[in-house]
Amino acid sequence: MRNPPRWAGAPPPAGSHPRGSHAPGQAQRPERSLDEIWPNYLRDGYFDSDGSLKSDFVIRSKVEPLARAMAESSPGLTSHQVRRFFQHCRAIEARLKARGTNWRREEGEFRKLDVAAADAFGKGARNPRDAKIPKLFHDFIQRNVEGVKTDKDFLTGFLPHFEALVGFGSKYLREERRG
Repeated sequence: MRNPPRWAGAPPPAGSHPRGSHAPGQAQRPERSLDEIWPNYLRDGYFDSDGSLKSDFVIRSKVEPLARAMAESSPGLTSHQVRRFFQHCRAIEARLKARGTNWRREEGEFRKLDVAAADAFGKGARNPRDAKIPKLFHDFIQRNVEGVKTDKDFLTGFLPHFEALVGFGSKYLREERRG
């Protein structure tokens, strides 16, 4: 992607070691996958049989380990990166709630999350040090973009789940340092 959306993330500052990454010479444990951290993640969608959001998507015991693993990945996810993706979603939400648009018009903007995550992660395809976001966050975005089919999925499923990730991640995600 020649010019990724500017909210997609920025490279980590040169010479910095994100929380959870390892300095040269230190042993690095293998990255955990989304399915290892959360078996059957999103397999049955966001909602229970009554149409209510499943509590797993917003409770600490399920979401916090995911946020922590993202922070401890290499590269470690920063609060700045996750907030860029999240703010893109909030802008879509605001337009939908203002009734100036509808899901059919906004769906393409939502699907750009997957494009941006693929670009930010894909920078590391040849050299893992060039990846801007961890694979775990890439997979989180990809699965959720695939899982959202309607405005209800987006507004009352994905958004509260993403908000929980941001909130529970705040104690683990490092702030990006400006050079």
